[in-house]
Amino acid sequence: MLYILILLSLTGIGVSLSKWYVREHSEESEMETEDETENHPVAQIKSVLFLEVPLEKIIMGYFICIALVYSSMLIFGFTLPELDLALLIISGIVTLLLFYNLVTVYGIAKWFSWRVLLFLILSSVISALMMARPEVISISLLQDAMPYMLTVHLLGLVLGLGGALIIDVMIFHFLNNFKISTREAVIMHLLSQMIVLGLILLVVSGIALMFTDLHAYLENPRFLMKLTAVGIVSLNGAVLNLYVAPKMELISLREEDRESNQALVKASFIVGAVSAISWLTVFFLAMIEILETFSYVTLLVAYLILLAIAISGGLFTKYSYEESAKED
Repeated sequence: MLYILILLSLTGIGVSLSKWYVREHSEESEMETEDETENHPVAQIKSVLFLEVPLEKIIMGYFICIALVYSSMLIFGFTLPELDLALLIISGIVTLLLFYNLVTVYGIAKWFSWRVLLFLILSSVISALMMARPEVISISLLQDAMPYMLTVHLLGLVLGLGGALIIDVMIFHFLNNFKISTREAVIMHLLSQMIVLGLILLVVSGIALMFTDLHAYLENPRFLMKLTAVGIVSLNGAVLNLYVAPKMELISLREEDRESNQALVKASFIVGAVSAISWLTVFFLAMIEILETFSYVTLLVAYLILLAIAISGGLFTKYSYEESAKED
């Protein structure tokens, strides 16, 4: 199995290296990166960047780690389950990141990236082979690794919640001029990617934590409500990244622009409200243990009420800005 893992990682290194070489040595690609990527979210998506870093560089680093670790295990004849588990977590994060990029590139740019698909297949197969190693996903090992999983989980919460709240604050700041500029749209796109990274860390670490005591977690109303809120965050994030973020520069509250972008403006305020409330819900459910004394139905009703209040508040804020734009 080690030979297969090494072979797959070397294949990934070769493909990502060739993609990086083409990007770095293509004059046309350099001009697009310099002129377009800086100024438009869609250009960043077409260039397959994540947080302004070329995706192939991230993937190359991942495959190099896999190749080095398993080559060392093969050469020196040692096994280290803790290291296997860490690589499995990293592999899960990379797999979800690749899936996100594949969907956004196709959904927004209407272009199917076969290289990203190949990376996704390689990382998925590597993850499956790692899970097939019996010592990697043992309950005792997962329980021993709980402090580290909780750290990753908390990091995901910080990135997701922080990104959601910052987006809400910044959109209100940007709309002081009743319109979002293209450069401001790029900033919002980067923040949305930060939220995606937080969600990925949250999901991967959450799955690992759940398997430490699967039966107990599935009977815990606080966990089930948290799972529901994460599902809403994921759906809301899909709307944000596939519909709102790429068109952010079209958002305008000026009277002459209202007819052409009314649906987009409404969606942006609703998405912002749902994102902030959902991430706050996930945070409080994760941090406040006393909430598990409530039933799942009670927690769900409270969450839905908060969502209704937040969405109403977002639409009222939109109306207030539009009224202010009339007077300007």
